[in-house]
Amino acid sequence: MASFILLLAALAVGGLGWVVRRRSASWGQGLIVLGCLGCAGVLFWQVRQSLFQPEEKAPNRAHAVVGFYLANQTLQQVAGRRGQVVLIFPPERVLDRDTAQSYARTFSPLLLRGHPELEVQLATLEAPTKTGKAVDTPLAALQQVVARFPNALAFVSYGGVPADIDQLFPPEQTNPPAFCAFDPGGTTHWASALKKGRVQLVIAPRPGVNPATQAGIAGAPGDIFNQLYLLATPETADQIAAQLGKR
Repeated sequence: MASFILLLAALAVGGLGWVVRRRSASWGQGLIVLGCLGCAGVLFWQVRQSLFQPEEKAPNRAHAVVGFYLANQTLQQVAGRRGQVVLIFPPERVLDRDTAQSYARTFSPLLLRGHPELEVQLATLEAPTKTGKAVDTPLAALQQVVARFPNALAFVSYGGVPADIDQLFPPEQTNPPAFCAFDPGGTTHWASALKKGRVQLVIAPRPGVNPATQAGIAGAPGDIFNQLYLLATPETADQIAAQLGKR
């Protein structure tokens, strides 16, 4: 739109010069030259924008498969219901914005495709800090998010799982929201809650694998996931905890 307006302005200046040249040849020619230079400049700028646009970053497939599996599992938990699904991210000092956007851009379309009854909300934890290789996510920070969305159907955390995750929802709450998580620190804080059904799914990096270095990994989603991650469910909680070597 801006280039179109500038082009019209340059043409107007050139047209004015064509009219003025009958009274003053020098002024007329000057305006015509100015208008031509303006048109040339606008056209050059448009060509430059078209040819030298920065290339869009290719999607990080190592991050995308996490969103793919979390979205599919969440759909199973909220099938046939209407309401909100809340994605929980740690602050930028723990998880950079590009990575968080990569997770969200994969999760949201998969969850919402064909499900207009669902709505995705994003929330950022206020308190967690990075401690060594693990992400320390205080229970109180998660509880603050839960309190902001009292009618949510499910919560999906990308910031790890606190050791006292059993207490996230009141014990008297017979049908709490579903809770799924990506645990980048590879802890087993979730093992007990997972076996009790208070947590429905946890994804953790395979021991010795750093997904952050695998952005360009190729293959089908299932193959990529199996190379980089472990998936723990109530039925496989003990098995996955043993593989992580931190029982």
